[in-house]
Amino acid sequence: MSPAFLLLAAAASVLPAHALAARIPYPQEVMVYDLNACPRPAWPAGALSQRAAGKTTVEVQVGAAGMVSDARVAVSSGRADLDEAALAGIRRCVFHAVLATGQAPTGWLKTQYVWVPGEAARPPGQDRQLFARTSKLAAEGDPAAQNLLGTWYQHGTYVKADLAQAASWYLRAAQGGNAWAQNNLGVLYNRGAGVPRDQRQAVAWYAKAAAQDHRWAQANLAWAYQHGSAGEPDPDKALYWLTKSATGGLAAAQLRLGMQGMQRAVLDEDRALAAAWLARAAAQDYPPGLYYLGRSFELGLGNVQDDAQAAAYYRRALGRSEGRAELALGMLLDAGRGGAADPEGAASLYQKAMQSRLPPAYYRYGLVLEQRGDDELALAVFRQGAELGDCDAIVKYVQLRPAPGAPWELRAQACAARPELPPRL
Repeated sequence: MSPAFLLLAAAASVLPAHALAARIPYPQEVMVYDLNACPRPAWPAGALSQRAAGKTTVEVQVGAAGMVSDARVAVSSGRADLDEAALAGIRRCVFHAVLATGQAPTGWLKTQYVWVPGEAARPPGQDRQLFARTSKLAAEGDPAAQNLLGTWYQHGTYVKADLAQAASWYLRAAQGGNAWAQNNLGVLYNRGAGVPRDQRQAVAWYAKAAAQDHRWAQANLAWAYQHGSAGEPDPDKALYWLTKSATGGLAAAQLRLGMQGMQRAVLDEDRALAAAWLARAAAQDYPPGLYYLGRSFELGLGNVQDDAQAAAYYRRALGRSEGRAELALGMLLDAGRGGAADPEGAASLYQKAMQSRLPPAYYRYGLVLEQRGDDELALAVFRQGAELGDCDAIVKYVQLRPAPGAPWELRAQACAARPELPPRL
């Protein structure tokens, strides 16, 4: 988990979506596997700061070794920088799965990048009025308005993002005793965003907000003490502040406390206490809490082993766990645990997990393809997982590919030499 709980930039995502091309249907269909494994295009700074949105449709030709031999924009997003970023991104892709179809992709293959920066940059009239009223209150010394203005400058809400301005308004509000601003200013100092990086200053502001029972500040302060951000680590203070935050109801702190408890547990009673914290996070519908509580039921750690309960929690976390719930539920369905086996349902879940670039999902889906007899495509998917660092995929790729090459063989040997570890969340 990240030590910073406050986003410092506009939320952004690039979502590849393949479009059908009649000329080469089968390579086009499997193109999505390669796109899932590709590095995401770099978001142009100018477009991000302006919250520019759009869709860039690109076409590529695949040459030897799956490399892009040519690329062009088929439908523009309306912005040259987004289009250029899409082209630069697609040119870095390697299309192992496309080549594995056994058909020469002599035509153009098509895909689309959907640029979704978040809310619109230009507010309607009532929002401009709100910004004006808040600015007036902030200038008159209202700490709550000053903190709110800081968050708007930080996230580019109603105004162009400006971290230095955000820090300035947070400082005024923090000096006026506003706990939210004190925590927010601490986050900026911790990251060096809008202010010089100064972890001692960060801890000092966290401490002021934590003393006012600000739950995020307490969790951030716990992280600082755990990792010694501004001095020597202090496990006792870290545990004190994390427990205080978790007891106060912060789901992220409850999850961290539960995970730390699991890592340190020696007795079943310790694991049960840790699982209770996971359950409190899950009760707030916190996706990581749901996923890890499901794991505790699947592995029988802190809870009685129960595949049906595990599956129920995984289902609640689907689409919100970066592919982990999809992978875990898919493996249960694949093995027929907690009900009848559902290989097709498992395969669909593995594909969804691959969209989150979760390395083990490539290995699992490769096994599905292998069982279907699609050996060449399976080998390509194993390679994708191997390039993302999954040891099972690396070993499988080396086993199946003739003359895999010395670097791959060395990586497979290192993976095979891994010590057997006990189950953990």
